[in-house]
Amino acid sequence: MGDLFDADDAAGTAHLGTGLMGGGLPAVHQQAAVVIKAPVGTTLDSIPNPQPPAGDGDLTQEEEATFEACKAGMDNLHNAFWVAGKALETMKAGELHRKSGIPNFADFVWATWEVSESQAQRLMGEWRMGEALAALGWRPRESQVRELVDVAKQSGPKAAVSVYDVVARTGQRVTARALKEVVKRLPPIPRDASAGDVSQIVRSVIQGERSAGETGGSENSPIGESVAENGHSGTGTAESEDIRRLRKALAQLQEAAKSINRPTVQRALSSHPEAAEQLLGEIDQALDKVKRAVRRPSPE
Repeated sequence: MGDLFDADDAAGTAHLGTGLMGGGLPAVHQQAAVVIKAPVGTTLDSIPNPQPPAGDGDLTQEEEATFEACKAGMDNLHNAFWVAGKALETMKAGELHRKSGIPNFADFVWATWEVSESQAQRLMGEWRMGEALAALGWRPRESQVRELVDVAKQSGPKAAVSVYDVVARTGQRVTARALKEVVKRLPPIPRDASAGDVSQIVRSVIQGERSAGETGGSENSPIGESVAENGHSGTGTAESEDIRRLRKALAQLQEAAKSINRPTVQRALSSHPEAAEQLLGEIDQALDKVKRAVRRPSPE
């Protein structure tokens, strides 16, 4: 169904949020009180029917109220994807469709709303990030959050939220393309990384792009700068690149540690001794090389 919950992404993020470092709660959460009727803009009946302007001058009070209701309705379009995602997961987790006559949940969702199984899975995987970003005052598109799914899978949803927050706080327009380009340049982020750590990593990527842009790179940066693929200049950028290399190496070693264990080695030696011995020898050499590289000088 495409970007069912997206407006034109070229419009970017229209609402400036409080961000991780900002104070106070966004207005949408300040208004989270018990109400007697649905808020304006959340139902079709709360939006007046289309009609010609009352005149060429200032809006009348009625037009002002209509304008606010319509803007609220459009805001709900952006909120819809995480509301729908939560609704889907709640129904699936509780098997609330069990008396609907359609035992399979994916079939039930398609028959009721014509939402495919892949899209339903995507929405269920995205709603927590959308909710978290809304709590920070941002109003992300579904297509934007979609670009953060891989980060959430590898490093956790908090890391993904921090990536969006840092990009949004650059002051530039946030688009799915901008997030995609930043995510593509990110080194692996440890799952236990704090929001501050993630912020530093993302900023080093953005600053590296800006520094490269100043040297006349040819590739367009997602934040409006011109950057080279691997261009870096200045001591600070070089240091950031070194830290990125170390983080990437750590992540690769951690992944290797997960995939190899004593039973694996023993089975390999039993079934294919020659190949296993050769591979283990090369692993030993690589580990020795890493140990020599990370050996720090002894304090005097």
